[in-house]
Amino acid sequence: MARIENAKGRREGSGYERVFESNKKLGHLMSRVQSAVISTGTELERIIKGQVSVINDLDAFLAQEIMPEGIFIANRQMMRKCKTLDYAGFLSDFIIFKRKGEKQECHLVEIKDGDAFDTQKASAARQDMYVFMSKNRPYLPFEDLTPHFCCFNQNDKQTILRGFKESIHPEDTMTGREFCDLVGLDYERILELRKPMAEGNISHFIRELLKIPEVKEKIVKELNIG
Repeated sequence: MARIENAKGRREGSGYERVFESNKKLGHLMSRVQSAVISTGTELERIIKGQVSVINDLDAFLAQEIMPEGIFIANRQMMRKCKTLDYAGFLSDFIIFKRKGEKQECHLVEIKDGDAFDTQKASAARQDMYVFMSKNRPYLPFEDLTPHFCCFNQNDKQTILRGFKESIHPEDTMTGREFCDLVGLDYERILELRKPMAEGNISHFIRELLKIPEVKEKIVKELNIG
């Protein structure tokens, strides 16, 4: 979980100022919270990368006649460097290659740290993902080539589908636990790694609120503690 205390946010001109009666300090704090929320996706990717076999040269990996046994992941950075694939304006968060015995799989995954994607963006991304798969089947010759939209902190597929307003197919949805099962990670362990950061964010947020005189005054009044 990204830390609020490390987030800069916008000091002036953020929409949060207007929401809170032009209180610049409170607006800045809320902007820092939003910045931390955005950073959680990057932080989640960092945790995942630290626990899986990351492909360093995707061109060389795809050039192999036989894929080695195991699970291998290419992220956006590796995909951008790859000259073999035709991206057609689309990059997924991860391409996951998996081989066990004679069975080989390839999965394209768009992953979000929260509970839902922006519906309009998800619909466009789904279309782009299918175009990508169509153009790259010659370079990804896997019988099992499948797309996924993963909401890491949601473990109910029907909730994910409703969040998309059913703009994606049910089989395209993926829970955080399913993602971890796919790549051989411990879902509960990842949640535990992030828990101390979340607890620290609560404490930091409260301390920062109390530093703002107008906010502290209102809190004291609401608590009726004089």
